[in-house]
Amino acid sequence: MAEVTLKKKITLRKKQEECAFTFSGKLKVKLLWNSPTDLDLCIFFKKKDGEVGGVFSNQYRGRKSDLGALDKFPFMLHLGDNKEPSEGGEETEQINVASLDEIESAYVCIINYNAAIEQLDITYADEGGRVELQSDSGDYLEVLADAKETGHVYCVCSIKNNGGIYALKNESRVMDLGTAFDEIPGFAIICND
Repeated sequence: MAEVTLKKKITLRKKQEECAFTFSGKLKVKLLWNSPTDLDLCIFFKKKDGEVGGVFSNQYRGRKSDLGALDKFPFMLHLGDNKEPSEGGEETEQINVASLDEIESAYVCIINYNAAIEQLDITYADEGGRVELQSDSGDYLEVLADAKETGHVYCVCSIKNNGGIYALKNESRVMDLGTAFDEIPGFAIICND
């Protein structure tokens, strides 16, 4: 396998647990953490036509378009990259989703940027992170990013579009960059290979 590196730059408790979390496509996804590290919230996706993409920090590729847009495809907007919390505080990153109509599947991921760039062995259990998802109908879901396995990428959950009915599944899966590159559609966009 080729070495992969990053470009500089309701609580689901059980793995694979599906949730009766229904929404029309509008969603707020928020990452919160309190450790002194740079975590990045990303949504990678595969469109119904097979094209892949993602919404993530514009600092990976230096393109403002990587933050997305609510009024045109991908109908998702990343509200900006935040580096790390102030002493004793909590930091957040948020992605707003206006529509998933053209998306077949989406993956909400966290990347520990500092650890990935420095190639450090880390666990998400040490980062104090969680992802909150809130639908337009008021459903609220929290997924704790507390895995004890080492890896730089945390695939929090997946969303499948089944003809306009969205099924959210807790993935809670830690991966190294190479595995995420191979298995998450769109992840390769932020990597050198």
